[in-house]
Amino acid sequence: MQKVRIPVSVDPVKSANKKQTFDGVVPVQTLKRLQELLAKPCETDPEVVVEFGVDEQGMSYFSGTASVSVILTCQRCNQPFEVDITAQFAYAPVSSKQGADELPERYEAIETNEFGEVNLHGLIEDELILAMPLVARHAPEDCSVDRDAMTWGEIEEDEKPSDNPFSVLQELKRK
Repeated sequence: MQKVRIPVSVDPVKSANKKQTFDGVVPVQTLKRLQELLAKPCETDPEVVVEFGVDEQGMSYFSGTASVSVILTCQRCNQPFEVDITAQFAYAPVSSKQGADELPERYEAIETNEFGEVNLHGLIEDELILAMPLVARHAPEDCSVDRDAMTWGEIEEDEKPSDNPFSVLQELKRK
């Protein structure tokens, strides 16, 4: 089955009332910020499922998942490695007039534009970037640098600790 493209922008309220579901891909060439963070440009399109609905409180929402396999640089051995990124999200649309204070905790607030739409591609890119590991590393058994063999060095102690950190400035002022 061929995956369809996820729309660039949607009206989340209308889609929620219709209970629409999008199951498809986001073209990877449109995700420029994500591509800049990778060791090698991604060649596969992220697979995305987005479901729109109205919850028991009558609030419009949309939730979904996005997943893609990317190549990152290991921060320990500086070699490229592949990692699967999966992002899960749940949003409730708010307008600039309406505050996000009354939203339930399960939803993140997302502001709609002047047409009442949300940029779905940008949102999915943001979620994938947030789902990336903070420190990209191989699993310890796969890394070419042994964690036990790493040396960190030693910091030499000052011979004579000064009481006043500004004493050096006082010496310069006297000259």
